[in-house]
Amino acid sequence: MVGSQYDDDDDNVVGRRQTRWYAVTGGRGFMARHLVAALLRSGEWRVRVTDLAPTLALGPGETDGILSDALRDGRAVYASVDVCNLDQLAKAFEGVDVVFHTAAADPSKNNLQLHYKVNVEGEYVRLTSANALKTLFSEFPDAYAQTKAEAEKLVIKANGINGLLTCCIRPGSMFGPGDIMMPTLDRYGWSNVTIGEGKNYDDFVYVENVVHGHLCADKTLSTIEGARTSGGKAYFITNMEPMNMWDFLYLVQEELGYKRCSFYGYMLIHQ
Repeated sequence: MVGSQYDDDDDNVVGRRQTRWYAVTGGRGFMARHLVAALLRSGEWRVRVTDLAPTLALGPGETDGILSDALRDGRAVYASVDVCNLDQLAKAFEGVDVVFHTAAADPSKNNLQLHYKVNVEGEYVRLTSANALKTLFSEFPDAYAQTKAEAEKLVIKANGINGLLTCCIRPGSMFGPGDIMMPTLDRYGWSNVTIGEGKNYDDFVYVENVVHGHLCADKTLSTIEGARTSGGKAYFITNMEPMNMWDFLYLVQEELGYKRCSFYGYMLIHQ
C-alpha cells in the first residue's frame, strides 16, 4: 500500500526532495527484491531495506549485483525490523519519504492468530508510525487473505489523515525470476499433482509488472491531482491474460525441466 504527504510550497508535486529515501518492508521477499532493484536502477532514490532477519545475507546471484554495490556505497542500507514493533518501525522510517509495505507472515501457514498479529495489528502500528513521522505508505496484498483484507481497510481509511496519502496494490498470482514456488513443490513431490478437477482459472502477473505498479502509485500520489484521484483507492494488477491455472503451472514446470504427469489428487474428508 502506498502513501504520501502534501508539500504546500509546491503546486504540483507532493513532498518533492532532491534525494529521497524509500523504505521497503519485507524487503527480502520475492516481489520486494525486484522492487528494491528497480528503485536502485533508477538512480533517483536511496533504499532502506527492512526485514525480520538480524542481518542481510545476500544470495549467490546478489553478491556482485546492484544491491551489493548499493550497500557498499550507501545508496542502500539494511535494518532488522519487527513490523509489529512501533519503536523499531519509527527508527527505520526516520527520514524516509516513501514506504512500500510488502511484509507479511508466511501465507502457507493457515494460522489466524499469526496473520492477524502481523497483517492487522501490525498495519495499525505501521500507520501510527507513518502518521507520527509523516511518511508515505505502500504495501503490497484462509487466514492470510482474511487479515490482508482487514489491513487494507485500515490503510484506505487512513488516507488523508495528517497529510498521509495511501493506496492499495492488489497483485494477481506473481511469477518471475527468483520465485521458489516450483522448486519447492518439486522438492516435496507436489509438482506432478493437480488438485481437484484441474479447471481453476487465474490471472497471473509478471513480478516486474507489480513493481511497475508500485512505482506508478508513488509517482501518482506525488502530485496533488493524482493524490485526489488515487488516494484511498485500491488497484488490481494482472497480466490481463486469464488462463487455466494448471496449464500455466505446467508450462512453467516444463520450462524449468520438471516432468509433467496427469495424476489428479483429491482430498478425502472423513467425519
